[in-house]
Amino acid sequence: MTRLLRHFQSSVGSKVLLALSGLGLVGYVIFHMLGNLQVFEGSRALNSYAAFLRDMPIVLWTARIGLLGIAVIHVALAIHLSLQNRRARPRAYAIHRYRYASIASRTMAASGLVVLLFIVFHLLHLTAGIVGPSPPDRIDADGYRDVYGLLIHAFQNPVIVLIYVAGQVGLAFHLHHAVSSSLQTLGFEHAALNGLLKAAGPSVALLVVLGNVAIILAVFLRIVR
Repeated sequence: MTRLLRHFQSSVGSKVLLALSGLGLVGYVIFHMLGNLQVFEGSRALNSYAAFLRDMPIVLWTARIGLLGIAVIHVALAIHLSLQNRRARPRAYAIHRYRYASIASRTMAASGLVVLLFIVFHLLHLTAGIVGPSPPDRIDADGYRDVYGLLIHAFQNPVIVLIYVAGQVGLAFHLHHAVSSSLQTLGFEHAALNGLLKAAGPSVALLVVLGNVAIILAVFLRIVR
């Protein structure tokens, strides 16, 4: 047990935990996006889906606490590894060479910060209803909380739309590099699969961001109303 703990406290172990926690969060982001796409099926579909989640409070809160723990571990490890890298190289390079580094890989810290700030705003806005103009809780015709109406109200505000789209841009950059890098860290490398693994990050980023932005713009442009 002590040997295993020491392994995860090492630089390599920290990178493995960072990759595992990151992929766990990616899985949730995809699931969350797919669930929200039910807005295109109408209020009954989205509201009943939200009610289904709330009707299982033990499962719901276990998932929430688990996700919060994973997120805290992921952020803490990212900061730890970043500081460790700086201590290992106290003097900055005189000339930066980014020949083999993509923009997404060079901006991981910045995109990660944007995503973190966006998550905090999103929770305070749509989950807690503390930030931003929100209508009082309404009940739909089936007796469910009107989550659909809440989304419609939120994304008719251009300021809210800009904040959410900016958050998706940060998420796109972060996922673009993070997914492929995490798979590489976990040892998923093979000459025959290198192209597929490199495409994993951009593909996941495109899938998630297009899905989320489609919801936001469909409401804003009154395609969904």
